[in-house]
Amino acid sequence: MIMSDMSVNRTGVFKLWVLNFVANAGLVVAGYFWLLIPDARGWQVAGSLVLAVIVVSFGLWLRAGTFTWFRVARFRGERNIWPAYRRALSHVPALGFWALGFVLLARAIWEIRAYVPQFAVWLRQKIGGGPPPRNIMNDLNWLLALVVFFVMPAIWIPIAMTVSSVGVQPQHLVRSRRVWRRPLYWLWLALLVLVAVYVPYRLVWLVPELQTLRQQLWSMGARFLLAYLVDVTAFLAAVWMVGLYTGREDPLAL
Repeated sequence: MIMSDMSVNRTGVFKLWVLNFVANAGLVVAGYFWLLIPDARGWQVAGSLVLAVIVVSFGLWLRAGTFTWFRVARFRGERNIWPAYRRALSHVPALGFWALGFVLLARAIWEIRAYVPQFAVWLRQKIGGGPPPRNIMNDLNWLLALVVFFVMPAIWIPIAMTVSSVGVQPQHLVRSRRVWRRPLYWLWLALLVLVAVYVPYRLVWLVPELQTLRQQLWSMGARFLLAYLVDVTAFLAAVWMVGLYTGREDPLAL
């Protein structure tokens, strides 16, 4: 359990929550309109590329500033969140390269799913019995999903938070890896991910029996909004927890 270093400035947390709530929605809307941009002319392609760079850069800065505020103890005690974002701005390119490496590696591992059926049949033949190939294939797919969507992010985030705060400094990156050896880190992160996935899933697929189309639309809107609120809150709680655990392993005196 994290003790005294769990304290943060409540006003700062609220500001971060509002910023992430609004900015994440804005990024989704911008991404949707980006998909609608035609590409029949050269200037349209150029404009599409410029907009993509702007959206990705803003998204990285949003993450870098949030990571930095929770990663550095001095920032966690402040009401103002701007100093954390100002410091993180110069480290956005480094975070971008770290994120690109994560995406490429995750995609490479996820593409292994194409070979799962053949491997399931081969494994069944090798062991000469056991569960049918279909069951082996399902288990392997779940294992790949666990690795890509939980284990890899759990490994990636502590380093990403350090990169956002101080850039690529090997001494800090090495010390930040120590958090991986903490069982409570994995337990808390698993619980928060479970909340972020299960609760919105139940809300979205909950279909109450309503009489009119208007009632159904209002219900759907309210459920989607509540699911989004849960996801934003769970994300910030996870970042808070990761920042505290990583900060205990590698305090940053900035």
